[in-house]
Amino acid sequence: MELLLTFQVIRAGNRIYQGQYIMNRFLCTLCFMTMMSGNVFSSEQMPLLFESDEVMYLTLTVNFDTLCRPSKSPDCDYTPSELIYRDAEGQEASVPVSIRRRDGWRALQTNCQIPTLFVRFSEQDAVGTPFEGQETLAMNSHCGKGISPENERSPRLPDQFEHYVINEYLGYRLYNLVTQVSLRPQLARVRYTNPDDPRLDFTHDAFFVEHFESLAERLNAKLLPENSFDPTRLDRDAADQLALFQYMVGNTDWSITDQENVILLLFPDGKQVPVLYDLDMSGLVNPHYAVAAPNLPIKSVTQRYYMGFCHPNTDWEALFTRFTLLHDAYLDLLAEVPGLGGGDRRIARAYLNSFFDTLSSPDARQNGIVNACKPWPD
Repeated sequence: MELLLTFQVIRAGNRIYQGQYIMNRFLCTLCFMTMMSGNVFSSEQMPLLFESDEVMYLTLTVNFDTLCRPSKSPDCDYTPSELIYRDAEGQEASVPVSIRRRDGWRALQTNCQIPTLFVRFSEQDAVGTPFEGQETLAMNSHCGKGISPENERSPRLPDQFEHYVINEYLGYRLYNLVTQVSLRPQLARVRYTNPDDPRLDFTHDAFFVEHFESLAERLNAKLLPENSFDPTRLDRDAADQLALFQYMVGNTDWSITDQENVILLLFPDGKQVPVLYDLDMSGLVNPHYAVAAPNLPIKSVTQRYYMGFCHPNTDWEALFTRFTLLHDAYLDLLAEVPGLGGGDRRIARAYLNSFFDTLSSPDARQNGIVNACKPWPD
């Protein structure tokens, strides 16, 4: 917009003040050189995805009823779509994408109105957009009320679950404060437009999560495939750190050894570093559909259960101190994260504070954490 106005002023000058022709040509040349050098405030100057904590406002064209379901058809292909975003000047711009349902509990229509998605970009189309450099991204949705099969009574569930989305997004942001070896999230407010029936359009919160390969590249590490766990190479400090964080947010839906909701990165020093993902079953999120694992001595996901390993070199005091020092930063982040209602913030704050109460009590942390660790895997 600024560039367009500059040219309009120059043209006006040419019409009115013929004596300034040479100066105006110089200004036009200067404007063109500035544009080519990338100094003009344009969409190319927008922060790339995951480089800003500002909420993105997006529009995604999709008919969820026509998307293939991986649980029924393992060979589901991507469906062409369009993602509209606001550029640096607040104007709408678009990028072609293709989308596919992610598999799992939330992919089932009986469970979620809006499934989690994979959004795929082409390298050429993404150039000059906030999505430049991205290939495939996971997008976590608000889920929404599921649709029960015919002849089955539909459960009485709320229609919107925005606080699930924001709390899970908060979990990723909290772990970013613990370590840079963590996946970065990007919060978005997404308007879903149905190309077949505009009456079905709606807007809800969602967030993208950094791709595993992108994280590995950013950290100069290698993403390991499944079944790569090697106990002799595991970074024990990183594993302890991850386990205590999972305890803090009340998550038991993970495993380093089985690489369940955990990826392993191999660093140049030969160490395997675990990285967590998927926090929707945690006590911090506490969705209505989350249930405690039947093999654990807890009755709900809001009950904490430590699942870290025991090893003789654990410096428990250093580990507890590392988290204790993050207490204020955690509460500040909780206060700043958009999208949570006052009641949800109070619940999340009380839940986090109960963890720090445990850390401040030698007996509580000894009984609940140190004595609960699992034997080191062979």
